[in-house]
Formats: sequence, structure tokens, C-alpha cells
Amino acid sequence: MRVSPSRAAAKVFGIFLAGSLVCSGQTRPPAGGHRAPGANQAGSQSELLSRVGELERAKTSRDATEITRAGQQVVALALRELARLRLLESATPQAVKLYEKSLELEDSVGARTDLAIALLQLNRPDEAIQQANDAVASSPANGRAYSTLGSALMFKKEYARAAVALSKSIELAPDIETQYYLGIAYLSTGDAKDKQTAAKVFQDMTKTWGESGSLHVMFGRAYRDAQDMPSAIREFERAIQIDTRTPHAHYFLGLARLAVNEWNSTPEIISEFRKELAYYPQDYLANYMLGFDAFNHRMYDECDKYLKKAAGINPEAPDAWLYLGLNAYAKEQWAEAEQYLRKAIELTGSDEGRSNYQIRRAYIDLGRMLNSSGRKEEATVYLDKARELQKKILETTQQGMASHFAEEGAAGAAGVVPLAAEKEQVQTAAGSGDVDPFTPLDAATLARSSLTKPQKQGAAIQEKQLRGALVNAYMDVGTSFAVRGQYEQALANYREAERWAPETPGLARNLGVAAFRLQDYGEASKGLAAALEGDPKDATVRAMLGMSYFGQERYKEAAATFGPLGPPGMKDPAVGYAWAASLAKEGDANQASQVLDEFSRPSLPADVLMLVGQLWIEIEDYAKAVSTFERVLRTSPGTSKAHYFAGQAYLRWNHWPEAAREFQAELALHPSDVEAKFNLGFVYLQQSRQADAEKLFLEVIDAQPEHASAQYEYGKILLDHGDLAGAIRHLEIAARLKPNTDYVHYQLQVAYRKDGRITDADRELEIYKQIKAKKRERATEAVSGQQTP
Repeated sequence: MRVSPSRAAAKVFGIFLAGSLVCSGQTRPPAGGHRAPGANQAGSQSELLSRVGELERAKTSRDATEITRAGQQVVALALRELARLRLLESATPQAVKLYEKSLELEDSVGARTDLAIALLQLNRPDEAIQQANDAVASSPANGRAYSTLGSALMFKKEYARAAVALSKSIELAPDIETQYYLGIAYLSTGDAKDKQTAAKVFQDMTKTWGESGSLHVMFGRAYRDAQDMPSAIREFERAIQIDTRTPHAHYFLGLARLAVNEWNSTPEIISEFRKELAYYPQDYLANYMLGFDAFNHRMYDECDKYLKKAAGINPEAPDAWLYLGLNAYAKEQWAEAEQYLRKAIELTGSDEGRSNYQIRRAYIDLGRMLNSSGRKEEATVYLDKARELQKKILETTQQGMASHFAEEGAAGAAGVVPLAAEKEQVQTAAGSGDVDPFTPLDAATLARSSLTKPQKQGAAIQEKQLRGALVNAYMDVGTSFAVRGQYEQALANYREAERWAPETPGLARNLGVAAFRLQDYGEASKGLAAALEGDPKDATVRAMLGMSYFGQERYKEAAATFGPLGPPGMKDPAVGYAWAASLAKEGDANQASQVLDEFSRPSLPADVLMLVGQLWIEIEDYAKAVSTFERVLRTSPGTSKAHYFAGQAYLRWNHWPEAAREFQAELALHPSDVEAKFNLGFVYLQQSRQADAEKLFLEVIDAQPEHASAQYEYGKILLDHGDLAGAIRHLEIAARLKPNTDYVHYQLQVAYRKDGRITDADRELEIYKQIKAKKRERATEAVSGQQTP
């Protein structure tokens, strides 16, 4: 089907013209960025539905590996489609992140090509070239990949290489836009032969797409950017000859003649701008240029007429506001001048280099007005800013007519900016290195897009559908990993799902369970708590949540969570112990005993019984503790630490002979057990067997010099013997190892005092008092329920 030549040209021309309207607040996309990213929407939706169907079939087969593959295929395409939406919504940094995530799962030439376009829009040409090269390498017959590569090379001003890539693109898939950029590439090399080749490219375009005024306006603009004004004028005149109503033809012809006439207007030039307005009264540029010319000729009322019309057509462009302000200043209309100039500064924002820093004129006149009205401090700020911008102009002054025209303040409206310079004006997207691609776009970002209201509504519907596809696919992939016991990969996919739709039913439970299996109790407790809130009767989730709290030493929350499980929970091999231990840690010995009794009734392995016995010690039921360790020793007589903990129970029960017997039995099995030796020595002290205790404490210190309790007990013995030097030495070591133990500092102060070291003794006594006071404070807070960390 042959495309209408006027429609084909108008399509491209409309886009290119938007790019040339620097003053109107629009920015030309880099070459190649003009094309809609990716495949057509209907085709993409069909492909996504097909992939979702494959995923459902894989789930039916219960083949976990196939589910993973099919789910990742859905995710890759959904991410790519959402990235495409972000490009259309002018959220380029987010688009880049989404394309990159998609490519991690599926190497798609379409995604790489779109990513290259997005990178160009973020002024990252080297990365764009790399992506385009990768796309070409993976799909040598893809014309769009070559077109994008050519665009990226043009961005880097590598016009000869760009022409090769663009020519290859046209060979594979002829396209009017690519042909046009090929012509620009040849013109931009500066070679006379390439100029002839460019003319042939343009001639071929008219043969392929048909003669039209819009095409010749495009050619004229290309020649204008290449500083070939005679050729540009010839093309604009040809456009008018074909159709005098060709959009913007009269405007560009007047502009080209203005440039040739060294930026001095003539009645003939002004008539071209007026003709443009006769056909298109709402043309921003023609209104602006007529207002600008009137300002230069001090025709202030006529200037106001055109500039106010321009400002009404495009209120977001700062240029008309700037000259409205300068015009009001010239008429000594101070209030209006200040209002317009502030508006121009606000709209210019960080784009201060626009039109060779023309905004400096606003700072100058504002500074003067503020100074005259007595606002000297604010005036200084504006005048300093004007000097700063003037310095930048001197540093970056361009040679030739474009520079001259910019200095006179008209370059912004005229769009007389070389193509290479235009490409440097693409968005840099502040903060593009650290953006959140997961959250919906805010109103400010959406407002910057060129989508219509119905298009935005359609985009919102499509985004909702894509988010649904993403979260479901991520959950399916996560589950496929979980059933294979690969919980780390499962958790990663559940987290991805959470980013897109955290309220998805079942997601919190899956995330919590996967984290629990990885012993990531902090992450697990968040997900499991949310799941339990949704279904308080889910005993499995309740048990895991309680265990997660226990793993974080959040004993109060653990005990409260375990409570509703009742006797079945008490009998559970994991839950019962954690429940009893949590209660014990919270000081609820009675409830802890009930749970532990229920838990320990069945036959339990020796290692579990060892934990149960220790918990009975913590609950202070020493008889049951001893009974439990005896159960261990009956079934496994050589179990390490069984006699030791039995001795601990007897020791705390003040049953000294029994405690000594158990520690001796532990040492018979494990002679090098330092803790058994120390505790046996402590029991000997209670039995007044000081020599035996002293011998054991020395053995402990020899084996483990950092054993604070042995150093302390031995230091006390030496103190009793009157060996002050030895006592002080060992007590100082104990104080260093256990600086927050009150009785160590007390005994050390006694030794110092006996040795006549009063200052040291007083210091240690003060430390002892401070520690005791803190203990009393904590005890009081604990009783009142207001204990602080």
C-alpha cells in the first residue's frame, strides 16, 4: 500500500518541527528516538497473552523448571512493555531501569534497541552505541537496530559511520525518517561529495514518497542546520511553490532570509512571518518572531500584541515572557516588567545556557529595578547572577551567525541551532542514576509527557494489567524455586512481586515462609505478621511467626504469638521449646513449666533433652532439670555436658556433694573441660576445700588466661592469704575482662585499700556504686513495666 506523500512527510515533519522549537520549551529527541519504541501495542499484548498461556500450561504440568522458564518469559515481556509505557510518558530514567531488568531475563533485540534510544535521551551515547551494536550483532537483518546505531553515532558526531549504519537500515527496511537522517548525516560531514550524496538522498525521498511541501521544508531545515542558507532558501521556496499553505514554510523562509541579511529584518522578511500567521494564527514561532522584531524596532505596543499571543499559545516557554518583561521595562511599566521577568527566570530553571544565556538580561533588568526600589540585598543576588552568566558567555562564545543571532536574543525562537548542538539539548533527567522504576509515576512526571488525557487513561489501564501480569509471574517463579528448596531464589522473586503489588493475596505468606526457611527472621516476621493478620487461624504461619520472633530474641511477642496454638503447639518439636524458652525469658516460670512439661512428655532425642534440661535450670526447677539430664545419661551415657549441666542444677540448688560428683564425672569423660573445672573449684570453696579449689582455679587460668571468673576467685583467695600484689594483679585482670561486674570492683577496692592505694581504692568503690545504682534503676523499671534498653 502506497503511503500518501503529504501524510508521510507531515508525520515526520511534525516531529522534527517540534524538535526545532527550542524556544517553545520542547526538546528535540535524538535521531532515532523519534520512533515509537518496540513492537505495536496490539502485537505486544497478543504476545503477552500467549506467554501467560504458556505459564498456565506449565503450572498444570507441575514441572517446576518449566514454570520458572515460562514465568521469566512473562516477566521479561511485561517489563519491556512497561518500559515502553515509561518512554511514552517521558519517564526515561525509569524506562532504562526496566529495559535493563528485562534484558537480565531475555536478550531481545527490540529491548536493546529501545534501551539504546532511551539512553540517548539521557545523554548517554556511549552506552547507547554499545546496546545498538549488541542488537545489530544478535540480529544482523534488523533494520531498526541499524537505524538506532546510526542515530547514536550521529549523536557522537561520527557522521561517516552513522551514514553507513543508516544506509544499511534503509537497505533492510526503507523508511522516510531514516532516509531523512541519512541525508542529514551526509550534510554534517562537511565533505562536498557527501553534500551531493545528501541531495541525491533527498531526491530519492521525493521519488519514493512523492513531492510535498512538507518534505521540502524538512530538506530546507537540514540545509539550514548545515549552514547552507542558499540551499535552505531554495527548498523553502519550493515548498511554498508546491503549496503556499505548507505549515511553517513561510516562517522558515523568513528566518533563512533574516540570517542571510545579517539578522536585520526587511519588509519582505516580515511579510513571510505575517503570511505564516495568516494561514496559522496560532503558530507560536511566527507570533514570537513578529513580537521580537517589534521589540528591536521599539514598536512596543505591537511587540506586546504578538508576544502576549505567543505566551498564550505556549505559556511554558520562557522566551516570550522574557521579551514581554524587557518590553515592559523599556516602557517603564515596572510591576509588569518584574512579573514577566520573574516568570521567565522560573520557566528557564536550570536551562540557563538556553539561547546563549539570554536569561541574563532578565537578571540585569530585575537587579536594576530591585536596586531602584530599595531592595538592594535582593538586587545584589540578581546582578551577581547576571555577571556569572556573562562570564559563561565569554567562556563559551560561538563563532558565526548562530552566535550573533543568539546574542541578539532570537536564536531560541528561530531554532537556528546546528544539528549537533540540538542533540546536546536532550534531557539529562536529573537523578536518573537513582530512580525507582516500580512505583507509579507522580503527577508532575505525567504532566511533562506529551500524551493526551485519553492516552494517559489508556496507559494507566495498561500499566495495571502489566503490574498484574508481573506480580503473578514473579509469584509463580518464586513458588517454582520454593518447591525445589531453593529458597534464596524464591525469596528474591517474591520480593520482586512485592515491589509491584505488595497487597497481592498470598504474597506476604509466601515471602515470610521463604525468608523463614533461610533463617532471615527479620524479613520473615514482617511477611508472616501480615499474613497472620489476614488469616489468624493459619496455625502454620502462627508457628513460624512465633519462631521468627524467638530467633530475634523478641520473647514477649513470641510467647503471645504461640499462645493460641494451645497443647498441639506445646507438643511441636520446635515450637514447644521456643514457646517455653520465651516464657522463661519473660519471667513467666509457671506458664513456662506447663509448656515445657507438655513438650517433654514424648520421647525426645538427647540433644533436644539437653536444651529442655537447661531451660528447667533457667525456670529454676532444679529437680526437673536433674531428672532430664539423668534421662539423657540413661540413653546416651557419654553425652558431652550432660553431667556438667546436672552439676549446674545441683550447684544452684545448693546441693554441693551432688554438684561435685557431677562435675567430677564430666571431667572423667572430658578432662580438659575448663568450665567443669571452674565450677568444681567453686563447689570446693563452698565445701571449705580451699586448697583443692585454688589448684583447679590455677589450672583454669593456665589453660584460659581470659577466664574472668577464675581470675576473680583466685584473686580473692590470694587476698585472703595476704598476697596483696598477687591479688591485685588477678583482680585487675578480672575487672578488665568484666568491667560491668560490681563485686569485682568491690574486691579490687578492698585490695587497693589494704595496699595503701587510697585513690585507686576510692575510684573502684565509685565504679562499684555506679554499677549497683544502675542495677537498682533497671530493677525498678522492670517492676513498673517501663524497662528501657
